[in-house]
Parts: sequence; structure tokens; C-alpha cells
Amino acid sequence: MLSISRAIHISMPFEECSISHKGVLVVGGIIVDLIARSEKFKVVNDNLCFPFDSKITLDQLSQDTGGSAHNLATNLAELGTTTYILGSVGKEDHGEEYLRNLRIHGAITKYVTLKEGLTGMSLVFLYNGEKTVLTSRGANALLGEEDLNPEVFDKIDTMVLTSLISQENMALMKKAIEEAKKRGIYIITNPSMSMVNHRPEELKHAMHNSQVIIMNGKESMLITGEKDVDSAIKKLKDYGAETVIVTLDVRGALVLDNERTFRVPSYKVKVVDTTGGGDSFTAGFIHAKYHGYSNEEAVKFASAVAALNIVTPGASTDLPSENDVVEFMKTAEFLEA
Repeated sequence: MLSISRAIHISMPFEECSISHKGVLVVGGIIVDLIARSEKFKVVNDNLCFPFDSKITLDQLSQDTGGSAHNLATNLAELGTTTYILGSVGKEDHGEEYLRNLRIHGAITKYVTLKEGLTGMSLVFLYNGEKTVLTSRGANALLGEEDLNPEVFDKIDTMVLTSLISQENMALMKKAIEEAKKRGIYIITNPSMSMVNHRPEELKHAMHNSQVIIMNGKESMLITGEKDVDSAIKKLKDYGAETVIVTLDVRGALVLDNERTFRVPSYKVKVVDTTGGGDSFTAGFIHAKYHGYSNEEAVKFASAVAALNIVTPGASTDLPSENDVVEFMKTAEFLEA
């Protein structure tokens, strides 16, 4: 296998690694995705619609394991980074099965707990590669401070905070940040729109304590109150992070790093399913930083991981290896701005 660091020497500048090579802890949701497609779905005024009081035969219905923490952890592990996940699944359904799925990809599930009740579930409605998601968080809402085993912090040097919503989740997040800061652990905040909508003050606390903030354009404008991403990213930088990245779908990513703002375009691919695309982007960025990429080159690598994710259905099917990404970047073309 061609190592990523060798590929950097061949095609892009190599910089001394700014993050040490220990392990990553991903904190957040594990969700079962039921993915539905139908030609009967329509879009009206940016709303996904289908007839009321009717029965629709789906063209396709599939199941995948998802959730922000699951998606990020499986992508990271497949790329080759040592990855731990802190989350919860239900005892009353197929929780153990979903843990096996994580382990198959290489994620370490020692810190995932089994809770009474059902694993979280999402109904994902796909239309032209884009999605509308209805979610029941299930066991994810029960993940609390008591589930945080301090020993994990001896095994990591980076912690990623993903979607956390419930009051129990907030207590866990506060404690995890406190423990990470005591040990000088690098913190990355990569929230969801749900967290922006329902836990804005707690999210701001997380961002104040993070070295990196990654979110999409809509999230960035909503949490900051700004009307455009260029203004939003500047306000996000005021929280004190070293690097802020705002992803912009097909328009690439906007990055603010040490007062320098730059854009990285997306790769040209045929989009099949955007589910998990943002999570795979974050995984790619972290993996690249672990191997010495500059922020600009790390974002290019992250964009390549995301591109390879969205050309297949589901969030955790056909995940790319490090070598897959390196080979893709040799010939892939960027979309024109």
C-alpha cells in the first residue's frame, strides 16, 4: 500500500505533523438509517413532498448504520487512524449488531454502552441524491456523564464532539471537555443542525474550548446570526479556534486559519447519496492532519474522502481506504467555481 505520507512527498508539500499520533475519541450518535427512494417524491418550494392520505410504493428501501459519531468513527478507522467511539445503543433491538458493524470497520467500541430501550433510528428520504431525515434519537439521548470512562483519555490525543442533544448528553459533553482540557487533548467540534437548533449555548461552550470547528454553511449562519458564510466564519473564529472550516456542498469548503481565509473546491463526481458526506469530510481532515498535511492539503484530502462517500448509497457502505483516496486524488478533477 502506498502510504499517505509518501504520497504527500510525491504530490504535495509535507509539513511536520501538528497533531501527535496516538488515538481519536469520537463522541456522539449511533443511528440506524432506513433509506427510502421513490419517484413519487416531489420537491415544492424546497420542501420534500408526497401525497397525503395515500400509500406509496417505494422504489427502494435499504438499511444502514449511521449517526454522526458512527459515520465519523468508521471512516477514520477505515483510513487507518486508531479510533475509539463513545456512544450508546439499545438493548431491546439489534444494538450488538450495530457494534459489530463498527468493529468490522476497525473502530474500537469498548466505550459504547448498551441502554434500555431502542437504538436511535432515522428515516432518510432521498431525492436526486439529496436527503430529508426524520430522527428518533432513542438510546443516544440516554448517553450521560456516568458513561464517560476517564481511562480513555490516556489513549487519545484528539477528541471529536459530534451531535449531542439531550440534557444527559450535555452533562457528558461538559465533563469530557473538562477532562480533555486537563490533559491538553486537541478538541474538534463538528455539530449537527439539531444541536445548533436545540443546544446553541452549550454548542458555543464547546466551540470556545475547541482548536477546530467544522460545520456546514446553514449551521454556521444560524449559530452566528449572520446572513452569509463569509461573515459567519469570521464570527466563528472569534470563539478562539485555531481553524474554522465551513463546508458548502458542491461549492467546496471555506477555511479560516490564522487570519487567512481560503476556499477549496469540491471534486467532480456523480452524487448518489449525500448521507454521511459531512462526517466523512471531517474524518478525512483529521486523518490527514495526523499524517502531516497542512490545513489546505488536509481539506483537499477531506474533500476527496467525502467525494468517494457520496458516490455510493448509505453512510457506511464502500468506505474508502487511505490508498483509495490517494489514488483518487491523482486523477480527480475539481468542480469549477
